[in-house]
Amino acid sequence: MSRTFYDIDPAGEVLCTYTESGEREALTAEKTEVPLPKAVLYAFLPAGFPHSVTEDYLAYQTYDSLQAFASSITSLLANRAVLEGLGVGDSSSSPTGALILKITGDTISRIATILFAHRMGRAIEPECKFYRFLADIFNDSAQFLDLLTPALPYLPKLGVIVSAGVLRSLCGVAANASKASLSAHFALTGNLAELNAKEASQETVVSLLGMLVGSLVVRLVEDKQLVWALMVLLAGVHLAMNYRAVCSVRMRSLNRQRATIVFRAWLDRGAVLTPADVARRESILWHSRGDLSSKSGDYRGFCDFCTYGDLRAWNPRGYHRYDFETPAYFMGIWHRGGYFYMRIAMKEGCHESRGPLAAWFDAVNHAYHFDSALKDGLQSHYENEMPLGYVSDEQKETLFAALTAAGWDLDINAVETRLPVRVRVGDGKKLLHVSEKDPLRPSGVHEPKHD
Repeated sequence: MSRTFYDIDPAGEVLCTYTESGEREALTAEKTEVPLPKAVLYAFLPAGFPHSVTEDYLAYQTYDSLQAFASSITSLLANRAVLEGLGVGDSSSSPTGALILKITGDTISRIATILFAHRMGRAIEPECKFYRFLADIFNDSAQFLDLLTPALPYLPKLGVIVSAGVLRSLCGVAANASKASLSAHFALTGNLAELNAKEASQETVVSLLGMLVGSLVVRLVEDKQLVWALMVLLAGVHLAMNYRAVCSVRMRSLNRQRATIVFRAWLDRGAVLTPADVARRESILWHSRGDLSSKSGDYRGFCDFCTYGDLRAWNPRGYHRYDFETPAYFMGIWHRGGYFYMRIAMKEGCHESRGPLAAWFDAVNHAYHFDSALKDGLQSHYENEMPLGYVSDEQKETLFAALTAAGWDLDINAVETRLPVRVRVGDGKKLLHVSEKDPLRPSGVHEPKHD
């Protein structure tokens, strides 16, 4: 009696077939022949593709490769302009002056890198699609500034080189951080490191092709007007491909904009949207800060998370203010005319991801019923135990369960874009800071009292 065994990869494809006959040690093996084009393609794709990555991986990588190809050509045109501006080929130019320009630009750009990473580092992951696209806007802007350097005198040239360096540093921070977040989204089987390695291989091949074509372009195109026209065309292709790339990504985390879209659909018609539905509706450049509106659209505003001190102290002139408290958070609402602001201060002890998401749902719900609440009197509306449109905690849990079933990952806190500060409600006693505590004193040991 003979039996057959197969070695298969994560995609289910047969790698090798073994046939075992009834005789002892009689085993024959036959490897599956892989066509050469397919073998070359596998060298640039994660093992187990397409089952080891999300469905949107291939579309994103395709557009990303096209935009990288266009960017490689524009980089060569911009670098030639920078070299001309630094005096390459001009015997009257000073090497020392060129070196000072280079050092000044690099110094300020590195300082900008530190400041931007400190200020915007936490906001990049929740808004990775926005920052991935913004990075290429920074990069193309820097390249257009590079084209100006040959025609400028020394001091204006210094300003342009410094500005271009700052834009490139912002591009580096935004691009690297957003790519890391996108890679984590694509990796499904703990293959993040391999996915990044394969992406580096893809970028290497695309950059080589871009450099080959770009070298030909640089050789043939010398006219300044033609260079500018070519730069505008290639930058347009670059941004268009990048925009298509980020639009194709179906993030599974609920940031402010995606959460607002999902919650509004549920409030409108009880629908539970999937990540693919939301990806077709969300905006890349707008509505990322937390824009909200009423059901009729007559009232618009935005919401943000803050500290308790900011919530109590912020009081813009001319606005009606309404404060209320729930077991999970404090909320303030300011209203004037057709505009409103909302601020939320989360309490200590709430769920680190679902607590802020539930608070954001309440903000969307308040905004949704804002025009109806004004007709009844906003103050009485919020003082009522169950205001118009009230959704109980049980209903929210049912909604969150449905969202999880639809493919959303609710364990990621993507609605807070800054350091998540929590409010601890005390009993009037002073709470010691960590710096005021003695780290050398054992727990439970107190100093003796002296009469």
